[in-house]
Amino acid sequence: MKKYKNQVEENEDHRLDRNQTGRELGDREAFARGVAITEIEPDSVAHELGLQIGDRLLEIDGQRARDVLQLKKADLGEKVSLTVASGDEIVRYDIEKDISESLGLGFDAELFDGVKRCTNKCPFCFVDQLPPRVKGAPNLRRTLYVRDDDFRLSFLHGHYITLTNLSDADFARIIEERLSPLCVSVHATDPATRIKMVGNPSGGQILERLEFLIQNGIQINAQIVLCPEINDGAQLDKSISELMGLFPGVESVAIVPAGLTKFMPEERGLRTVRGEEAAAILDQIEPYQIEAKKRFGVRFVYGSDEMYLLAGRSMPRASFYDGFPQYANGVGTIRSFLDDVARLRRRKVKSGVAPKITLVTGALAAPALRELAGALREVNLADAQVAEIKNTYWGGNVACAGLIMGQEVLAQLRGSDVGEMVFLPSDAVDNQNRMLDDITLDVLSRQLGARVRSDAAGPAQLANLLNRT
Repeated sequence: MKKYKNQVEENEDHRLDRNQTGRELGDREAFARGVAITEIEPDSVAHELGLQIGDRLLEIDGQRARDVLQLKKADLGEKVSLTVASGDEIVRYDIEKDISESLGLGFDAELFDGVKRCTNKCPFCFVDQLPPRVKGAPNLRRTLYVRDDDFRLSFLHGHYITLTNLSDADFARIIEERLSPLCVSVHATDPATRIKMVGNPSGGQILERLEFLIQNGIQINAQIVLCPEINDGAQLDKSISELMGLFPGVESVAIVPAGLTKFMPEERGLRTVRGEEAAAILDQIEPYQIEAKKRFGVRFVYGSDEMYLLAGRSMPRASFYDGFPQYANGVGTIRSFLDDVARLRRRKVKSGVAPKITLVTGALAAPALRELAGALREVNLADAQVAEIKNTYWGGNVACAGLIMGQEVLAQLRGSDVGEMVFLPSDAVDNQNRMLDDITLDVLSRQLGARVRSDAAGPAQLANLLNRT
């Protein structure tokens, strides 16, 4: 405590009235915004400095506070400068600390300066497939309408970016801070085809941009969202071949069918991947997988789980996925899930009366959820049943569990015997316990007459939760 207190005392000249900060410490409006501190860890640097929840962080090492990446970097440093607005004062703390010491600051958002918006016009863009918001009527969650193309979310959470909305400063920061790997939506390496796929004239420079990042030490996981008769066939061959030429800078490529809803404008002429086409695509990429395995030791290009389901084929074994580099993109998730179910079946049978529960899912994951329900019954953890929610809202080929709507759950389960607990897919609910149409878990619980939960991300976590009941 003394070391931090002394530094504050020694830097008393940096304790400034808010009205003086425009010239002395940078743009006054930026400081007026800042970002509110919502959490302070006990025994952390922030705690010892006497910072309070509600204080606003303005600068980190002399730069405007933009995101948690700056904090992560500062956490690993021995000398850190924080500028904080507290009450009517702005204070700069010059801190010396051990690398192991955490700043201990928490915030409601990871991006303090807002998400970087996308200016592309991809014909298959999901945001373009949302119904318009109507004032005074029930609407989808507002954040769904935000088009993001933010490299920080790509690094932090595996969001796919196009590289067409990056400034020179963005590229410089990616390289300087080694924000790797990044997830990039390539779609096609042919310039004209890629321009058509992203609706941006600069989109044709994808190979040059990938090569620039790779030459500067950034690794890429790429995806190709496949639209029949646009970037399939010979274009898909070209894209895979040219991306293989960038290995290991491009670590992996996922082939994912475009998701289309009933709200997709007809004039765009897009359609979904059919079952026989999915099978042909899996056959098309197999020679590349064989070649890559021989040359690189990994298969490099992978069809998404949805491709296998559309084709009516079994999921490959776990070893096929080479460490699951595209797991967050729906590549190998069902295989991992089924392997977890198999391990669950080897658990010791629990004694006593098992609670009756309902597992909610969409059409794609329903077969895997039925395997889980069977395993739960076998080890007497739960009398489990599966509720496959029919897609009535989105239409098209949308069948993933994460896009289930609260109104669909109510319409299809209200009045049914759902048991003591209903488990929703964890990715169908946000951190405020709301589904996509803003229906909350509390509302669902009251309407269904059972506790509705979303805190089980997989078979093992669900089993552990049930084991404690």
